[in-house]
This record gives sequence, structure tokens and C-alpha cells, in this order.
Amino acid sequence: MNNVLVTGGCGFIGSHLVDEIKLQHPHIQVTVVDDLRTPGNYKRDDVNYIHKSIQDPQTVMDLKMHYSFDTIFHLANTPRVRRAIEFPAETIDNNVTSTTAVCEIALEHGSHVFFSQSSSVQYEDQGTLENAYTLSKVFADEILKLYQFQYGIQVTNMYYYSVYGPREADYGPYSTVIRRFKQRLAEKESLEIFGNGSKKRDFPFVKDVVRNMMRMIEDDKIMSGETAEVHFGRGKPVSILDVAKAFDHPFVYKFDLPGEAQTTHCLTPYGEYECEVLDYITAWRKYSG
Repeated sequence: MNNVLVTGGCGFIGSHLVDEIKLQHPHIQVTVVDDLRTPGNYKRDDVNYIHKSIQDPQTVMDLKMHYSFDTIFHLANTPRVRRAIEFPAETIDNNVTSTTAVCEIALEHGSHVFFSQSSSVQYEDQGTLENAYTLSKVFADEILKLYQFQYGIQVTNMYYYSVYGPREADYGPYSTVIRRFKQRLAEKESLEIFGNGSKKRDFPFVKDVVRNMMRMIEDDKIMSGETAEVHFGRGKPVSILDVAKAFDHPFVYKFDLPGEAQTTHCLTPYGEYECEVLDYITAWRKYSG
């Protein structure tokens, strides 16, 4: 890995990944493409930033003609299920078109594509295809398979679960549950639990995730294509009710929202995960006042 493209590299996971790449391998040339449509504008002086959409044909042409990437981390996708439910056309267009553009760049340079997949695509039996987010991820996965088997590009699917930690993006009501609870606490409002709190999520800490991403690119089975997917989760789901209780703050129950899995559980965790979400919340409460 010498020349790397990170789409969505100014966002939550993307910015931490860029930090980790430069920490472990300062010599690597990193280019970030991020149109800043979603919260997050993290920037480093030793990284090349292109603040344009990866969907823009001229941007794609420039990346094909004036660069040479051996590795692409494609993280520029619509990230939140609940927002996707309200904006289905935008979500489908963004996730599908951006993935096609990345495949075209990879085809030009012979790049290995690491695709940010959603854990929710594994729970079709729980109605997750009822939302545009998961449906578009399935479409994107089929596009990657087409380019992989028809044109020979290397693809690794990276399955993310409920990642949390510093620089969590603020999507208002569409934020992750950890971020949303932090917001409600800061506003001195009761935490809101949709449903009865029994839904469970697999919560990996963002710094653990990006360290394992770097471990992944040194794994011969992954880089050779023998292993086609990697799961970044702890394998220990925690209920939303237990998460709320860890904040030690009043909470209320709201009507459940459709289109989400009851439980997301990483059955094959990749790498090592030091941080546990309830311990993180306890420490955050202690030092945030």
C-alpha cells in the first residue's frame, strides 16, 4: 500500500482511518475525496483533500487520469438508516452511483477496493430491506460483484456494526444512539428509547476498528482475495436499555421505528477490541461532567 484513496475521509470513521494510516505509515500518499455533505470536516496538513463528490464525472475522470491508487477505502455512503427512510431517492443515488464510480477508478488503476458495508444487509429476515439504506447497500454489493467477477477488480467487504467514539457525526435526530444520547444529556432532556429497549447492537470503538483495518491490509488472506469479507464488531451485543442506563440519566420510551433489525451481532469479529461500550459511557460521564 503506497497510494491510497479514501472516499468520505473527512467523516467519522474515515478521519480516524486517515489518522491511523499516517501514524503507522507516514510515507503513504493519502488522497481524500469528500464533498462534506455530511457532518465532519476533519483535515490534516499531510493529506491531499479533494472536496468534491465522488459521483461527479469530472472528479472521477481526474482521479483516473492524474492519480494511481493501489488501495481504495470506499466510505462515502449515506450512513444513517433513519435518515435514509425519509430520503430514499438521495440514499439510493448516493450509495449506488458512488460505488460504481469507485469501481471505475479501481478498474483503471488495478486498485484493491475495501467497501464499507452495513451489518444490516445480513438481517433481511427482520425486514431491513424495507428501508432504502439497506436496499442500496445490497445494490452496491451487486455492483461490486459485477466488477469483481466480470472485470477482475479485488474487493473486500468491510462490515461495520454500531461504531462509536470521538468525532461521532452529529446528524441531529438521525445520529447514532450513543451520539443521540449524548445530545439529549447535553440539552438536559430525557433520553429517548424507541421501542421497549430490548433491541441489541454490537458496539465497537472507532479506534479499535481502524487499528483492525490496518491489520487487515497486512493480512495475506485478505489481500490475496481468499477472504472476501471482514467484520468489525466485538461479538457481544448490548441492549439499548442497558446503554441508556449506563448514562445514568432519565429516559422515556417512544413508539418503535420500522425498518431496523432487532439485534445486530458480529459472529466473526476480526482483530482485537479493547474498549467496551458501557465502560466508555461511564468514563465519558465522569470526565464530561
